[in-house]
Amino acid sequence: MNTMLSEIFFDTSILFIIIGSGVGLALGLALIIAPSATLKFNEKINTRISMREKTKTIEKSIKSEPFFYKHSKISGAILVIGSLFVIYTLETFNAYSLIPHLPKSISAPAWEWIIQSAEIFLFISCVFILVFGLIVFIRPSMVKSFEEVANHWISTRQGFSKMSTDIDVTNKLVNTYPRAFGFFISLFSLIVLFLLLPQV
Repeated sequence: MNTMLSEIFFDTSILFIIIGSGVGLALGLALIIAPSATLKFNEKINTRISMREKTKTIEKSIKSEPFFYKHSKISGAILVIGSLFVIYTLETFNAYSLIPHLPKSISAPAWEWIIQSAEIFLFISCVFILVFGLIVFIRPSMVKSFEEVANHWISTRQGFSKMSTDIDVTNKLVNTYPRAFGFFISLFSLIVLFLLLPQV
């Protein structure tokens, strides 16, 4: 199984590098043949994205506790019934019967490993949800202490602040010597493609 997974990851990595080298070759040739047009196109697509601005909305706290505790019996019953239904489905439904109908690009042993891993993950998750649902249904006050620890606020904007800083050193060099960079990018991409394409 480890050998099969290693082959999957290796083949995916090779394909990813080949696609990246193809894009790099196209970019390098464009810098050599039409540097001005390529740099203008790069300016249009090189739009600055502020991570702090994009993550601002996910930092708004949503107060669901009042509704949750007010309807603890209903919430607990839904969690218990839902988790029991999933566990029952996992135990009665033969997921391996779906393998012949799944894409052939992934081998049957790989699909078996994926299905088995998904079943284990779902079963463990449902057991935790079942226990949590029973606690909510029987004694919801026990959840408050756990909730206080779990609801620790983390500022994502502060963590992403460094990622919003512009780094223009590479762009300035490319704008100054576009054909030189195009030549090196094209040469490097050709070498990579020459070495990897025979292995595909």
